[in-house]
Amino acid sequence: MKSNSKSIPTPTFAPDDADPHVSKGLILKIVDWLLDKVGVEQASSWRAGRSQGRKEGIKKGYADGHEQGLEDGKLIVELRPGPSQEPGGPKTHPPTLFKNWSFEITDELEQEIRNDFAQLLEHQPSKDQWKMILSKTPTTSVVAGAGSGKSTTMVLRLLVLHHYLGIRFESLTVITFTRESKLDFADKVREVFKLWQYDITKEESLDIVRTFHSRILSFTRSLPGLERAQAFEFLDLKSEDDEKAGSMFQVKLKPEQLMLMNKCYQSLYEGDPVFKDLIAKLARRAIMLESTEANSPEAKARKDKVTEMEGIDDALCGKLEELWRAAGKWPIPGVQPSRAPVTLLGKTFHSNGFIPQIGAYVILGVDGDEPKSLKLDPDRWPYLTLDVADKCILFQAFCSKPVIFLNTYTDASASVDAMINLANSCPKFRYKVTGEISARYILEAFYSAASFIENLGLDVIHAIKQMDLPDDDPDVDFFNALAIFWSALDTQLESMNPPVLTFNKMFAMFGERGAANLRAIPSGVLQPMTTLLIDEFQDVGANTISWVRATFAEIERRNLPVLTDGPGSYASLMAVGDDWQSIYGWRGSSPQFFVEFNKYFPAPATTRVFMQENHRSHQWVIDAAEAIVKRTGGFDNKNGKAANPRVTGNRVPVQMRDLDFTHLREKATFHYESGQKILVLYRIGRTKAAVEKYLSGLIRQAKEEGREADLKLLTYHASKGLQADAVFLLGDCEMTTTSPSKNDVFRQAQMGGSDPCGYDTSQRQEALRTAYVAITRAVTYCYWYVDRKEGKTRAFEKASRHVDPLLDCWDVVPSAAAQQRAPWKAKAGRRAGSRRFV
Repeated sequence: MKSNSKSIPTPTFAPDDADPHVSKGLILKIVDWLLDKVGVEQASSWRAGRSQGRKEGIKKGYADGHEQGLEDGKLIVELRPGPSQEPGGPKTHPPTLFKNWSFEITDELEQEIRNDFAQLLEHQPSKDQWKMILSKTPTTSVVAGAGSGKSTTMVLRLLVLHHYLGIRFESLTVITFTRESKLDFADKVREVFKLWQYDITKEESLDIVRTFHSRILSFTRSLPGLERAQAFEFLDLKSEDDEKAGSMFQVKLKPEQLMLMNKCYQSLYEGDPVFKDLIAKLARRAIMLESTEANSPEAKARKDKVTEMEGIDDALCGKLEELWRAAGKWPIPGVQPSRAPVTLLGKTFHSNGFIPQIGAYVILGVDGDEPKSLKLDPDRWPYLTLDVADKCILFQAFCSKPVIFLNTYTDASASVDAMINLANSCPKFRYKVTGEISARYILEAFYSAASFIENLGLDVIHAIKQMDLPDDDPDVDFFNALAIFWSALDTQLESMNPPVLTFNKMFAMFGERGAANLRAIPSGVLQPMTTLLIDEFQDVGANTISWVRATFAEIERRNLPVLTDGPGSYASLMAVGDDWQSIYGWRGSSPQFFVEFNKYFPAPATTRVFMQENHRSHQWVIDAAEAIVKRTGGFDNKNGKAANPRVTGNRVPVQMRDLDFTHLREKATFHYESGQKILVLYRIGRTKAAVEKYLSGLIRQAKEEGREADLKLLTYHASKGLQADAVFLLGDCEMTTTSPSKNDVFRQAQMGGSDPCGYDTSQRQEALRTAYVAITRAVTYCYWYVDRKEGKTRAFEKASRHVDPLLDCWDVVPSAAAQQRAPWKAKAGRRAGSRRFV
């Protein structure tokens, strides 16, 4: 570039333009001056002035023009226009899950969809269902109450995504919780898509509709070295394509799993003295009665009636031995079946047997499968279980020798054998962690406790080390042993060929702490997750939430687009659920993730839909269920509205009464013979045997007539998603225990807010939600059989306490056998609790 500092050239002039002041003589200059003074104009002066002005003007104009031209040249060759900038880097933002985009559902396309639906569907979506079907935002959460038709609406949403927006099936996944719901949903997909001329095979539909289990397994097997990895929980399945029945939270260990756990257990017991000592302590605690303080309130109460207890002891021993002998479980090998006398507080009592090898007395109890109504004498008030409890407490407080208490037929022999051979062989026994409903085989107890911790998104070893339990907590040794066992089991499973992993291990591998593993996942495995719909979102656990979040973060990091034949699409998530139907908190799930969906899945734009029309039940069934569950919090302003035209006019209250199998049989027979479908639901699994006994004739009749589908017996939990004209409910929904260890783990997982007993609180709420789920299975008739008497230890929560007989939706049949005034017998308009929380 040439320099801009070149000097301006001096212009040249013609000779006749010479300055007259220079060419004139001195006298002429004086004359000119005098003439100027008197104002006389001279032609010569005028010419001289013109010449001088012309010369100066040309010179100035030349200079100005040169300067302007130079500036114009600068505008053309400037390399860095504008103000000068300091060097710096680009702006950054934290990793995101979703782009700022929307589905291109234009007004014209929406009208086309509505027209096609009107032509091809027998029943049209409701206003709220349309909001879900036509959602345009990257994330959508749908609060779908009982009977809202969410499954059908999800299928229609899937249709819009594929048919109208062109999203290929390779970029679509619907996740359901159970194998049964997966198969049912896949059937609906084929049925609805066929109306739009799509012939989808069963295999193709099952590629779209998946469970969490099958999807996370595909992630694991995509990594080098894990192509043949096996799921620990599925080792008992014959085919790799099979999935277990039931919820992902209801995993029952089979011999294939227990064999591997036993191998690890045996190895640790023989090779790790610390573990062996811990197991010995646990076995003694589980099988032998623990001593209690003689001045404890429980001991003092029995001391006051020791004479009465001595008087019935012989009859009590005889009654219990009779029950055990009838069950084929008495006598027990290793136990001398002789009544050994024991002196307590100066009174003579008897054990049912004695084990000389360890010097321990044996006391028999009432097996859980025996009727709760058993009595020593029909005219005697206390039930047999209470008499046994009194005797146990007396022995705990005042007997100096060890006492073994046996109250289960199936485990009695193993328990005795475990205690006799404790020093020489690895004991097999049942253990009850504080807060659990019942005891479990020790390995099942280990698996259950570890799974709960992992379902909350925590590492078992770390969580146990972070526990803060009281000094005298009886489960400290259990968790110490669990930490040793779980670490060893994990190592053993990983070393197998092919390697074996638990599902929780897989979720942890690809959760938010496993970003490195996710980066190794092929894009083809991530692709189906780009457009994701999840059903029953209220039952998702923290570990699964972490996996879904991490997956969307990786999709966004790779800028992975959705495969589509239509408008451009990017990652999206639709979550469908109902916080009032969250009933798996005892396994580590929580409605918190659904209620706070936008916190866990932030997006530039989101949609929340409330589907409150109930297309199943009449209004009184809805009102009765909601009167119980509304106390659990969650979303505000939720009120189901009956929308089933077949029953909207019905006014049949939900009936609550004492358990009466004769009444159950009569009513079930009546509804069956009326051509109606029936569900018989029970709260506790062992109730099924009694139901089958009393309904055996009706069950046989239904089988002979090919109407087995019209009469189903299930637990409350297994009934989700089902419905029947008449529903029979057996058992209250209650919370009877408190769990220090689970409260601690809840705190570590930051669940339950600042509540120090967050798990206990969740279980109180879950009792009410379980009742809501059970009642809302009914289309028209619902009968609820409960024991309204409070036990010796009052339950922390019972759903039946919140039944208000003043409401038209309830028909409370008075209890003839009630020994105390029921909570709802208060005067009209008055309640025992605070008015503020009614």
